[in-house]
Amino acid sequence: MKTKNSKTASYITGFMLGAFLLKDIFKYPALLKNTSENPVSFLIPQGVYVLGLICLVIFFATILQTIKKNGVFVRKTEIKFRQFGFIIVLLAISSNILFEFLTGEYNINVRWLALLGGTIAFVSFILQVGIKLQEEQNLTI
Repeated sequence: MKTKNSKTASYITGFMLGAFLLKDIFKYPALLKNTSENPVSFLIPQGVYVLGLICLVIFFATILQTIKKNGVFVRKTEIKFRQFGFIIVLLAISSNILFEFLTGEYNINVRWLALLGGTIAFVSFILQVGIKLQEEQNLTI
């Protein structure tokens, strides 16, 4: 029964985060620009940025299930934090490079996405230390 409740909670959280980020995506000013001149220069960086936001939503939806199922201080949780953190950082950096190269514009939202990804990756290193402490505690009599 607990697994069903945790899945429901993670689905609701993922849906709420998805709706919040979708609202942000639709308010995103570059999506509403006239892209008839050169649509590739606007759509490619925006697509990478949206992909990073989607990874962020997937991270929040899956990490709740992983923590509930396996616990916090386990390798699987730490690996998911590290993988999603680095993927989000790489997508944000590539989106930022594409924005500056293709459009010549400065986008603060991409930098916030990179900061969130970096924070998630940093938490994975904190979890790694916590896992070592947990293993030492389990071996202590």
